[in-house]
Amino acid sequence: MLAKKIAVNTIISAAARAVGILLALATIAIITRHLTRNEWGEYSIMLTFGGIFAVIADLGLYQLMVREISRPQADELKITSNIFTIRLLSGLFLFALAPLISLFFPYSEQAKLGILVGMAGFWFLSGGQVLIGLFQKYLQMIKVATAELFGRLVQLGLVWWLVLSGYGFLPIVAALSLGGLANFLLIFWWARHYCRLRLAFDRVYWWNVLQQGYPLAVASILTMIYFSSDSLFLSILKPAADVGIYRLPYKILEGLIFFPAMFVGLVMPLLSRFAQTDREKFKNIFQRASDVLIIFAIPLVAGTLVLSPTIINLLGGGKYNESTAIFNILIVAVGMIFLGTLFSYVLIALGRQKSLLGISAVGAIFNVVANLIFIPRYSYYAAATTTVLTEALVVILMAIMVYRFFRWLPSFKIVLKGLLATAGMMAVLWFLSGGNLMLSLAAAAIAYFGFLYLLRGFSRAEILSLIKSGESGAEFTRYDL
Repeated sequence: MLAKKIAVNTIISAAARAVGILLALATIAIITRHLTRNEWGEYSIMLTFGGIFAVIADLGLYQLMVREISRPQADELKITSNIFTIRLLSGLFLFALAPLISLFFPYSEQAKLGILVGMAGFWFLSGGQVLIGLFQKYLQMIKVATAELFGRLVQLGLVWWLVLSGYGFLPIVAALSLGGLANFLLIFWWARHYCRLRLAFDRVYWWNVLQQGYPLAVASILTMIYFSSDSLFLSILKPAADVGIYRLPYKILEGLIFFPAMFVGLVMPLLSRFAQTDREKFKNIFQRASDVLIIFAIPLVAGTLVLSPTIINLLGGGKYNESTAIFNILIVAVGMIFLGTLFSYVLIALGRQKSLLGISAVGAIFNVVANLIFIPRYSYYAAATTTVLTEALVVILMAIMVYRFFRWLPSFKIVLKGLLATAGMMAVLWFLSGGNLMLSLAAAAIAYFGFLYLLRGFSRAEILSLIKSGESGAEFTRYDL
């Protein structure tokens, strides 16, 4: 029964997330066509600032809460209420600080006002994000996906109306904030069905949480540095239009990397449960999870290289042709992030946050130095290439660390079968080249998984066996209102 519930949650959440990404991309397509290239660049600067401060405001709280409430006999009410309160107050302070800091950057007045208006939306999204761990525990990620869809619909509807009414930059930024508010309110309301969530100020527990979370917080900040410093340096060293060219494919990247995060997030409670009690079962879950991620990462990267011109033209309306090459570079980083996400969660489950901190520091230093050297000369091409090289460095270092724990290596059979199935998929895409994008995507998915099934690359029983790994001994306590 538990296995079926996890499977249903995963499938429906993935489908809802796919729809959410389409809604987000539709919103971007409307915005890029309505705003000038320079204004889209200023909008992108606001998104960069919001993303940076969202990571800083996290303080490692999300991952810590997932781990803590997944443990046996956890005091869920105390953990959830205190961590939620910490996130809410820290976010209020930091997102209020962001517009003040932007005053010291060489941005236009419109970009600075955009940061001021947009930070409210990021605060709302940050407050809701920390509660996702609660939904993971109760296998209710469908509700998280639904709340996100609701927020996306609110934003899309407002942007559509604003554009038709002839409004400009700042009202469109405000639409993002209102979409974030809609998302937060629905998440908070549903969260209180599982836990009597309230504001809590247990100073001793706060200190304990911050002590445990600081390695995760610093690691997240370092990850943010090597993941977002490219956009920040572009915004300082190059015109706003260059930021817009870079951020258009980057927004697609941000949508795609949710899928490994969602999948690994569902597996994380199992990894946490068996990390200290049953190392063999822990290794088995990890191996199967890595196989699933490899199966999805290979065709994603290859297919994008074929379809990128069509995708960028659909989003940018022909104004951002330079973004196609950037998309082709960045998609390689996405493939690496699929496994990197799993590696980082495994190190957390094993209590190796400080190792993760050191790896993130190496990645951050490399990224900052490379960006400062090459962005002034090569602009967004340097930023994209540096992102890929940094992600490769970090994933390799994490893989070495994981190998030291239990001698893990990727399955050669899975990689080979994935490559063979991808070759068949690429032949189908070549045959359909120049056709409808949605038809090409559907045909590619059918072809890939069809070839993979014929190659015995996966079976329904194998996927369910990953889910069933955590079925024995799983206990869930529900607090109803």
